[in-house]
Amino acid sequence: MTGLNGSKRKANRADPLGGFGDGVVVGNEFAAIEISVDTSGHVPRAVLRDVASGQARCIDPLVLLALVYMSDDVMQSLADPNLIVSD
Repeated sequence: MTGLNGSKRKANRADPLGGFGDGVVVGNEFAAIEISVDTSGHVPRAVLRDVASGQARCIDPLVLLALVYMSDDVMQSLADPNLIVSD
């Protein structure tokens, strides 16, 4: 598995960005994301993982709060399929 910085990652339960875990998968015809919570640090944080590629990102509560208050226009621009770059 490839980490956020391009490094190779070995699936490991102690590593929240490692293998798939106990999360909930939310998906539709365009995407499937596993959502779990990492409690190994000082503050719990969400772990979002692309089911297809295994790419994962930890997101702290402040970023999640920013998503809640983000305007619809900004949110729509983030989800625009024309802006998604695929390898």
